This record gives sequence, C-alpha cells and structure tokens, in this order.
Amino acid sequence: MAVACQEGSDTKSAVIEKLREISFFSSMTDSDLQQIAEIITERHYEKGSVIIEEKTKAERFFIIHRGKIEISKHFEGGEKAVLSIQSDGAFFGEMAMLDEGRRSATVLALDPTTVLEIRKDDFDTLLFKAPILAYHILRELSARLRETGALLVTILTQKNSQLYHAYIDTMNIFLQAMERRNALTSGRSRRLTELCMALGREIKVGEDELPFLELSSLLHDLGMLSISDKVLEKAGPLSASEYDVIKQHTLNCIDMIGSIPLLQRIVPVIQHHHEHFDGSGYPDGLAGERIPLLSRILAVADAYESMIDPKAYRESKSEEKAREEIVRYSGSQFDPGVVDAFLKVLGSGGRKRRSSPQTNKGKP
Repeated sequence: MAVACQEGSDTKSAVIEKLREISFFSSMTDSDLQQIAEIITERHYEKGSVIIEEKTKAERFFIIHRGKIEISKHFEGGEKAVLSIQSDGAFFGEMAMLDEGRRSATVLALDPTTVLEIRKDDFDTLLFKAPILAYHILRELSARLRETGALLVTILTQKNSQLYHAYIDTMNIFLQAMERRNALTSGRSRRLTELCMALGREIKVGEDELPFLELSSLLHDLGMLSISDKVLEKAGPLSASEYDVIKQHTLNCIDMIGSIPLLQRIVPVIQHHHEHFDGSGYPDGLAGERIPLLSRILAVADAYESMIDPKAYRESKSEEKAREEIVRYSGSQFDPGVVDAFLKVLGSGGRKRRSSPQTNKGKP
C-alpha cells in the first residue's frame, strides 16, 4: 500500500504547543521543548496509509499528536498478528533509536493521523546538545519497547507452540502408518514417548528441552525405513555386515530430518542414542557425559521398550526381566543416573504397566 502523507508547515511555537498536549512532554521547560521542536517534523497520514513498513531500515521514531495507528507483525503464509493499537500521545517506531536492525513490524494509520517525527540523526545531535533531555526520552522509549517486545515474544512463542504441535500431529500420523506394517508393534512409539517424558521429568530436564525429547523419541527409528525387512526380521544372530547395516539407521534418520529447521536440535540426540556409557557404542564411541543427556534418556527407554515388545522372530521379555537387564548394564551400556530415574518411574507408578503382549511363539 502506498504511503499517503503530507509534511506540516507549523511554526516551532505551534509544534511546542502540540508537544504540551502530550503527557510525556507537558511538564518540560520551555527551553527543553524548544530544543525538541527544532528536530521535529510534523506529518499527516490518511486513513489506510502505511507509516512504517516491516523489514525497512529504522531511521526515525514517531509521536502521535492526533489519530490512531495499528502495529502488526506479518508471518509466512500471510497471517498477521496485531501487537497493539496506539492513539494520541503514544510513541512508536522507537527501534530506530535503540537498535540498528530492520523494522520488525508494520504500522498502519487506522484513522487520519498526525505524527511528530524525529530522525535518528537529529536525535543524535540532541544527545550531544542536551544529554539529560535525550536520556529521559531514551528511557521512555526503552520502557515502551520492552512492552511491545514482551508481547511480540508471547506471540512468537504461541506461534512456535502451534508449529510444534502441528509437527507432533503429523509425526504421529506417520508413525501410526509405519506401525500398521507390523501389528505386533502397534502403540510402541506412544509408550516409548510416555516413558521418555516421564524419565525427563524425573531427572528434571528443563521444560524447554522436553519438546525435543518428545520429538526424538518419536523419530529416532525413522532410519529403519531404509533397511530391508529381510535384515530386520532375520531369525537368529545377525552377521557382521548385517549389523553394520542396522547401525546405519541413526545416520539414515539424520539424512531424513536434517534439513528441517525445527528438527535441527534433535539431530545429535538421535545420532547418539546408541552410544554406550562406557564408550563401546556407535556411531562415534562417545562415553559418559559426552553423550547428550537426551540421548542417554532415550537409550534406556528404547532398550526397555524393545525388550518387552514382541517381535515376529522372538518372544518378548517380561517387564521384570527387562528391568533386570537395564540394571545389569547400568554403568556400561546405560547412564547410572538415568537408570536410577528409570527405576523410580517404574516403581512409583509414573508409567502405566502394559498388558502382557501376544507373541508369536512359533519363532525363536
């Protein structure tokens, strides 16, 4: 939309009178108002005019003398979030004074609006000529910017939350389709995720980390899609070459998700969830706390669920036997701290026990 505005031709005395009508300036001395009036340009905007366009260079800020404006943020896909509606006496565009970046929002005149405009270069001059006066203005701008910034952060957080849940819903649909390939494993991804989240909370993983743990638990085995059923369902021990193929599934998964921005954070979690605490795992032989914490949590949960899950080629272990195996390999395969949390979660009822699986007992 084109900007439709006119520059006012008021005298400095008329500008001073307009400043006096604005609460922030009303108690200032005539001398201070005179200095401010010297750097102000009055502009008139028609209804619907764009006063500030998002992503343009920030060179000036504005004070509304009369009128009403809308400050909004635009997102990909055309969605718009209104940050605030401002009217007589409000400041806007203060980013020009406090930051060298581009405009982060668009400002639209909702009514015919008159603004008092101050250019950054002119304000810099005021900073040298009347530093105390400039300081008071900067302090006001900073307070207003924090209010706008806090609202923008809230909106962006909500947008990220919506995006995150959209990813989760999509992944769950995909995983359900995968599980239909093998009815015996139906629901495993949900159970594994529940156990991972319970472990994360027991260990007191930060709330901002839990979504990444959830995503990792859902997606860690995507790389198995590139491995043939002949290898995955082989009865009996795998050959060395077949085991090497299996070990590629973590890297295969990273190839699948590595280019998705939201999933960048879980790449190392998935890459290292088969590392062993003593350094004997794969793919990089990491040991101890060099293994990401979320990977160590996923390792315990994944091993436990794998043991109690039925396979076409073998019977599953009981929950008790699987728990004993986890304890047995504490300190070698698994992080002892995560194992302790695992025992507390299972012992406290923090995770629902599953019913005994139906296994194919005709297979070894």
